[in-house]
Amino acid sequence: MSFGLRTAAAAAAATAMLVVPATTAAAGESTGRCSADSYRAEFTLWYTTKGAYDYPDEYTWYIYTPRGEITYKNNVQARVNSVNTGGTDPIHHTWISADNIRSGGDEQAIDGVRVSRTKSMYGAFEFVFDRPDDSDPRCTGRTTSV
Repeated sequence: MSFGLRTAAAAAAATAMLVVPATTAAAGESTGRCSADSYRAEFTLWYTTKGAYDYPDEYTWYIYTPRGEITYKNNVQARVNSVNTGGTDPIHHTWISADNIRSGGDEQAIDGVRVSRTKSMYGAFEFVFDRPDDSDPRCTGRTTSV
């Protein structure tokens, strides 16, 4: 085998080793936002789709305060719901924080939840913003359905 053929054969073998098999899992995100007074929250439900199911992976959010100050006693409630056109939307997972969420960004993992792709899944969030020396404003919102 000449040098050129060996090089071509080695290159073909290296390329074959780099081929990654196709996977049926796909990552996705669904976002939303809400506000009250001068406080605002942006939030995301992260999920993986595999086969006939969506697997919610994580809630993430970012809390904005009016002047960018750091607050330490915000509250977050996050849920994975699916749309029920005939009544109340089923809740598949709920996470409720303690009275200790700092403004800025944070996250919470979701384990062991799956929602059939035949349903429209979304994240529902409620925020109670820590306003020092005053009543705490709240907002609720949801992500887009997937």
